[in-house]
Amino acid sequence: MTEQHYPQNGPSRPANGAPDRPTNAWVGDRTGPGSGAAPASNLLKSFDYKNLIPGALLGAISYVAVLITAVLFLILALIGISASNGGNTEIPSSSMLPSGGSMPSPWSLMGQLAVQLVVMSQLGALGSSIDATIPFMGNVHGSASFFAVPLLLTAVSMAVLFLCGRYAAKRSAAQTTGGIWIQAAITGLVFTLLVNVVGAIFAISLPVPSVKISPLGAVTFGSFLFALVIGTLATFAGRVSVRPGANAGVGVRAAVRRAFETVAVHYGVFLAIAIPVVVIVLGIKSGWQASLSSPLWAPTAGFFMFGLGHLSAVSRTWNFGSSVASSANSSGSDSSFGFGSALDQYGIPGWAGWLLLLLALISIMVASVFWYLRRGPVVNNKITDWAMLPAAFLIGGTLMTWLSSVTGTFDAGSLASGAGSMTLAWWTPFFLMLWGGATEASARYVAPQLSRYVPLPLAYKVAPAQPLTAPSATTASASVPAGYATPGGHPALALREPMSARTKRKVGLILGSAGLVVVMVVGGVIALNIIKGNNGPDKAVSSYLQALQNGEASKAMALADPGLANDQRVLLSDQVYAKAGKRIDGFDIVSTKVSDAKATVVADLRQDGRKQQTTFSLRKSNPELLDDHWAMESTPLQSVRITSDTPVKKVVINGQEIDVDLAGSSFGSSGLNFPALPGEYTVELPSSEKYLTAPKSTALVTIGAAQAPPTASLKVDASDALKSEAMGQIDAYLAECVKSTDAQPANCPLNNYSSSRYSRNFHWTLTAKPTFTMSKDPYGSSPWRIRTQTPGKAAVTYEKDNSYGFGTADWKPATDTTSVSMSAGVTLEDGKVKLTYSNY
Repeated sequence: MTEQHYPQNGPSRPANGAPDRPTNAWVGDRTGPGSGAAPASNLLKSFDYKNLIPGALLGAISYVAVLITAVLFLILALIGISASNGGNTEIPSSSMLPSGGSMPSPWSLMGQLAVQLVVMSQLGALGSSIDATIPFMGNVHGSASFFAVPLLLTAVSMAVLFLCGRYAAKRSAAQTTGGIWIQAAITGLVFTLLVNVVGAIFAISLPVPSVKISPLGAVTFGSFLFALVIGTLATFAGRVSVRPGANAGVGVRAAVRRAFETVAVHYGVFLAIAIPVVVIVLGIKSGWQASLSSPLWAPTAGFFMFGLGHLSAVSRTWNFGSSVASSANSSGSDSSFGFGSALDQYGIPGWAGWLLLLLALISIMVASVFWYLRRGPVVNNKITDWAMLPAAFLIGGTLMTWLSSVTGTFDAGSLASGAGSMTLAWWTPFFLMLWGGATEASARYVAPQLSRYVPLPLAYKVAPAQPLTAPSATTASASVPAGYATPGGHPALALREPMSARTKRKVGLILGSAGLVVVMVVGGVIALNIIKGNNGPDKAVSSYLQALQNGEASKAMALADPGLANDQRVLLSDQVYAKAGKRIDGFDIVSTKVSDAKATVVADLRQDGRKQQTTFSLRKSNPELLDDHWAMESTPLQSVRITSDTPVKKVVINGQEIDVDLAGSSFGSSGLNFPALPGEYTVELPSSEKYLTAPKSTALVTIGAAQAPPTASLKVDASDALKSEAMGQIDAYLAECVKSTDAQPANCPLNNYSSSRYSRNFHWTLTAKPTFTMSKDPYGSSPWRIRTQTPGKAAVTYEKDNSYGFGTADWKPATDTTSVSMSAGVTLEDGKVKLTYSNY
């Protein structure tokens, strides 16, 4: 390596604070400095294999610690799911499962889920296969896999292994480098065996009748190899970290280590700010419950934001094919950058991309100062000096792109297959390599100026330790931190004149003002995001659905006006809808997708045990800074059909009297349709209706698309009052008929067949009243018809001319009887009973 470093002094303190032990335990066989590594044969002969036990124990302890952490992560996630789902964490049963099949509770699978989560943290892919017999399709073999790394758990496993290695090294005798490698390899081997063997043993079984599902597990060759590698390297790093001068040294190896430390600082600064902000904003927008699962997904989301902030993109691909439903086949890909409206579909406003870019620039500045302090100033411009940091950024970007990928596949043979992924764009590592070059340039030309403002104690900690030199009395100064040697040639560690009180006030004022501006900007951005989030498209849909749940039809119509004429809004009033039964009793917003000035919101609706997923369309209406004024597009409504087998003028729907003027038809072909919101509508006759009666009829408008409008049919009958009125009118009618003095009274059921020329002075008497029945007349012109059940009797007295016109008239009294039968049609006109009589 061609870097030129200036010598410098580190703190005047014990090298690592470890208990006294041979100080020459760094290299070789520990017989003296520079003695070199012992031959392999001597190492094996002198190595006590009982020393493998501590290494194996470290692997086991590390695995248990990681498993406990996984259990805690899952408990938090399930608590969040339960709290956001009314205390329910059960996996909904699927219609695809055979009869009797059900999914077990996640709580009952806690241990197995935690075991598989640990395997996934070591780059395992969760997968299973299935064999089933499907009617008309025969035997079907399928498989599915899912790859997503719980990165925080991966980081925990590396940290635990490192700390365990460091702890063991502090409490054990010094070892050769070869011995440390062997111990680290044993730890890694035991760790990977536990991760993968336990993962294979405790794969998740799903007992489904008539279907053979292989246990769901995440163990792969990759998980075995990755756990072995990080187990070995992390433990080795922990063990050697306690050696004197572990962070010192020159040469290629030291330069590579410092380059990757700089990359880690860059990532750390960005993610330490971005991840908490994402978790907090999500908690504010979706409730604190959503934040509880953040240990499982937040680091991946942080890497996605890291890529976006560094001018890369998030790419999605999907491919689905089915021989059964060819219309559902689809494939495609897209890329979302951090600027513009591309991120709206993820609920991230476009201006957030500029904040991510600003955070990336701040991270670059911090990393360049760290690189400058850690490496020291360089005095040449060879290509190798410029390439070190970009190469480290390239490698780091490649690892980040790989580890943050989320992919899923399934294959059911010729029946269906599909795959989907969400990753950072393939060019992300190369963009980060350019950012590494920018960091190198900043470290050369900007960091020397910025490093002057780094507190001297912090600068001493960052700068690599160098052999101590005796402090000179002439150079000692109060500005050198206590316990530190006099600084050497590093410009950032040069002695500084103590700042005057006035200068301190100026610096404090400048830093305070800058901090206040940052706090105000960040706070304003968060506040703006919260305010706009509270007025987002999902909130408009939530308000609409909540209005439906509360029976507030007028509010629902104000949010999603269906554009109906007033005479079609009969059932869309608060008075009617508030009394509707079986309205929607719950809902959940599933997703929100924003594209420019339009948005779609998908919601799960629940109604009386039913569940339906519905999509709502919205648009911006006169957007403002704090409120985009999302307005719902007209939502199609279902209808309720009201029919009656008898003409009626008014009906009562959910307690409200409504004019309908139904013509009436026994065949149901006549009726009226009224647009209606989801719920149950009860139709009946008004209590003021004197002559008609009908049982209540209900119609249920369900969520989702209906094939035909539900119908409430009134089966109307004559009331006792109508029957009594009709019989009264018949009695009056017959009474009028018997008053007649004609042989055949007009429009009366009385008839005497005597000749009118030879008969006179008729006097009618109703000796026996007929009895009647009243029934529906489906084929007549009247709703009801009264018919004679038992004929009556009528007597008539009159005078009869027995001469029959020959000679002098001979009038003699005569008596006759006749049967009385009749029928009448019954109608209602303007609320009055009207009978139309007939003599048959």
